[in-house]
Amino acid sequence: MENLVPIVAASHRTGLPDRTPPLPDHWRLARAAHVDLLLMGMPRVNLLLIAPDGVVRYVLESLLLDLKEPMTRWSPGEPLNLPDPDRAGTLVLNHVYALPPADQLRLIEWMEIAEGRTQVVSATPAPLLPRVHAGEFIDILYYRLNTVCVDVTK
Repeated sequence: MENLVPIVAASHRTGLPDRTPPLPDHWRLARAAHVDLLLMGMPRVNLLLIAPDGVVRYVLESLLLDLKEPMTRWSPGEPLNLPDPDRAGTLVLNHVYALPPADQLRLIEWMEIAEGRTQVVSATPAPLLPRVHAGEFIDILYYRLNTVCVDVTK
């Protein structure tokens, strides 16, 4: 599966016929979401991706393959290093549901300062709204991250 991303991205960019093997339904949905976002010009908006882990990796890598701006990544177990809010860039949060409450607050403050110059692409294998209702995820952050939601679990 690791080789799938460059093949798909290359065939999309070059217009060559797609010679990738048939994909499971959720992978095809993820690929369609990728194409839709590219057609939108990947506007500078926050994107919340709800998908199984393998699909998350595929979509994030294919979406971000052509980005020519600074990108910062976060995954559970790592410290949250926020990019300079005065520069354009993308912050990628994998498994955003695991972001500790203190880092959620830092992220909200950073997003207020960096608004319009940065975008946040976050991914989760399950919907965040139940975590919001349980008090495990800050509602303001949920709504800020959920500008464009791509849910490939349905």
